[in-house]
Amino acid sequence: MKLTKPQKLMVFLGGLFILSSCTASFCSTQDISRVMYAYESGNTSEDPNVFIPNTGLQGILDEAESSGFDTPSDAFWLALDAKVFEAASAAATANNESNLDDQAILANYGYVKFLGTNSVLWGNFNRWVNEIKLELPLNETPNLDFTNLYKTTIDQFASQYRSCITTTTGNYGPNGEYLFEGKTWAEAFNRGLIEGLFVYPVAFLVEFFNNLFVSDISGLSQVLAILVTTVIVRGLMIAVTFKSTLASQKMSLLQPEIAKLQNKYPNANTNQYEKQRMAQEQWAIYQKHGVNPFNQILIAFVQFPVFIAVWGAMTGSAVLATGSFLGLNLSSPLGGVITSSWFQGPWWTATVIFVLMTAAQFIAMKLPMWFQKAAQKKVAHTVKSSAAQQSQSQANMVSNVMFIMIIVMGFSLPSAMGVYWFIGALISLAQTLLTRRLIGGKK
Repeated sequence: MKLTKPQKLMVFLGGLFILSSCTASFCSTQDISRVMYAYESGNTSEDPNVFIPNTGLQGILDEAESSGFDTPSDAFWLALDAKVFEAASAAATANNESNLDDQAILANYGYVKFLGTNSVLWGNFNRWVNEIKLELPLNETPNLDFTNLYKTTIDQFASQYRSCITTTTGNYGPNGEYLFEGKTWAEAFNRGLIEGLFVYPVAFLVEFFNNLFVSDISGLSQVLAILVTTVIVRGLMIAVTFKSTLASQKMSLLQPEIAKLQNKYPNANTNQYEKQRMAQEQWAIYQKHGVNPFNQILIAFVQFPVFIAVWGAMTGSAVLATGSFLGLNLSSPLGGVITSSWFQGPWWTATVIFVLMTAAQFIAMKLPMWFQKAAQKKVAHTVKSSAAQQSQSQANMVSNVMFIMIIVMGFSLPSAMGVYWFIGALISLAQTLLTRRLIGGKK
C-alpha cells in the first residue's frame, strides 16, 4: 500500500518521537546505585538499636502490607544497615577518607548497599541478605514476594533517572542528593556515535555556561546556559544548511509561478499527459532559478540527529536536574508537572514555558505558508485547478499534523527542552524573515 504524504509524515514524526528517547543513558551502575541509596537509605534513627525507615522504604513496607506480603523484622533491617556501614567504612578507608564521620561515610559510600563485585547491581544486597538469613529466624527475613516488590520498586525509580551527564564530580539532583563522577568524551563515544558527536558536547556546553553565569537568582544561570547553547547549536545548523534554507525560501518565492502552472494544467491529478507536462515545466522553473527541491533532504538529515542529541543532552544533563528555576526542576517533563500540580508552584512556570513554546512553534511553522498564500493571491485564477487544491490541502494537512505532534511531544519534553524549542522557534522566525529579505532583494 502506498502511503500519502501526510501518512508518511506521521510515520516519520512517530519514529522521531520514539528515537528521541533512544539515546543511551550516561548513568553508570555506580550512579544508579547512588540514586537507589538516596531513595532507600535504610534507618533514619540516630539510635543504632532503633529502626525508623526512611520515606522510600516506608512506602515499600506499606505497599507490601496492603498486598498481604509478610515484611522483614526490624532486626533484619538493622543487621543490613550494619553490613552497609561496614562496607562503606572500608570504601572510605580505601579512598583515604577514614577521617569522615559516620554520617558522611554513609552519604559518600552508602551506595555500596546496591552495588557489588565488578559493579554488578544488587550484588552486595543479595549476598548480605543470604548471610543474614543464616543469622536470624527465617520468618524475620524477606521472602520472595517482598524481595521482588522491593527490587522492582527501587529499579523502577532508578530507571527513570537519566540526568547523569557531568564533566565534574559533585553532588547533583533536585536537592544535591546524588554524588556523580565526571564523565569523559571517550566514555560518551563508548556509549554510541550520536552520544559522542552530539549529546556529550551539548551537555558540556550547558554545564560550561551554567558554571559561567553564576547568579543569586535560582535557576537563572541554567536558563541563560540553555539560551547560549541554543544559539550555538542553531547557529551551527544554519551554517551547515544555509544553502538549503535559501533554496527553500526561493521555492516559496516561486509559488506564484507554480500556481500559474497548476492553473495551466488543472487536470494533472487525473490526466497523465498533463501531469508529465506540469512536472517537466515545474522542473524547468526550478532549474532556471537554481533551485533543487531535493536540498530539503539535507535540512532533515541534519536536524534529525541534532534534535535527538539535544533531547538526550537536556534530559541527561546533571546541572539541569539540580535545583530549580521559579520552582521548576528543568529536567522534569512539562506535561508531568502541568498535570500533577494544578495552579501550584512549578505549575505556573511549566505552563508558561509550554504556552510560549507552542505559540512560537506555531508561528515559525505557519509563517512560510502565510508568505506563500499571500504570494499566490496575486495569481489570477482563471481555472479552478484540482492539482492546486490538492497540493494546498496536503500542505495544510502536513502542517497541522506536525503541530499536533509538537504539542503531544511537548508534554513529554523535559522543561529544559521546552526552553530550547522556544528559543529555537524565535531563531527560526528571524531566519525566515532574514533569508526572505535577502532573496527578495535579489528577486
